Amino acid sequence: MPLTEFDEHITRTLLYYDIFDHPLTFGELFSLFPKNSLTREEFRTHLSAAEAAHMITATAGYIKLSENARDVGPLRKQREELARKRLRVAKFMAMLMKRFPFVRGVFLSGDLSKGVAHADSDIDYVVVTAPRRLWICRTLLVAFKKIFLLNSRKYFCLNYYVAADSLRLHDHNYFTATEIAHLKPLYGLEAFLSYMNANAWIKEYFPNYHVFALAKNEVDSRQSVIQKIIEPAFRGRWVDRIDHRLMELMKSVWARRYPQYDAGTRVRIFRCTPNESSAYVGNFADKILSTYGKKLREHQLR
Repeated sequence: MPLTEFDEHITRTLLYYDIFDHPLTFGELFSLFPKNSLTREEFRTHLSAAEAAHMITATAGYIKLSENARDVGPLRKQREELARKRLRVAKFMAMLMKRFPFVRGVFLSGDLSKGVAHADSDIDYVVVTAPRRLWICRTLLVAFKKIFLLNSRKYFCLNYYVAADSLRLHDHNYFTATEIAHLKPLYGLEAFLSYMNANAWIKEYFPNYHVFALAKNEVDSRQSVIQKIIEPAFRGRWVDRIDHRLMELMKSVWARRYPQYDAGTRVRIFRCTPNESSAYVGNFADKILSTYGKKLREHQLR
């Protein structure tokens, strides 16, 4: 039977998370639904009809496509248990990071932001920095990782930095929108709300999504005493020049370290500007979007 519009939207959404064997809760599915014409009650009614038609399966509070034969509910519960342990580590690391000069916000991204963790997954962070000091901030954090954490990425994976005065992301696609929608703030409530406001374009993908009001004591926003003491010394054009030199140095490092990428690909996966730094080795986003596109075509939804 041909799918209804509702069925198509549900299938599109669940197919994406099927890539990760990650079933969704009712609340998650509603927030990530690509139309906002239904109330929660109407949405639940349509969802029940889809379950009765054996299009979806809902067990233990998790929803997946019935065509996925794997019982992924227990798998998600297992990953959630590991995530609770990892979250304690992530909060500790965020409390360390907030003491570094020019750090204005620390958000969880990746698996842990979705409430799950794998045995071999890293803890990923988005770091918001003070304007014109991104590369100094980045260099200090990387030096800390290399010296004190022996360059381990396991609990300290800093792939993305953005300056507080340039928070809007350039890549507007399903992968990026999904990652933003799941971000969890660990430090810097004001920076987090500014980031989400700057990237409100994700509502083009998820019109039901909204940032819930957060009590101030739920997200640490107090500036550290160390920052207040050290940062005043880093003022003037000479500091701007240092920040610029560090950026240019990193450009040459990435070009030398990853010669297999052409210039266009390198610019896309190794963002290197005064306001942004990203390093996504392996081009993970493109691979996921490619897999997702294939799934959509197989279901004649492209």
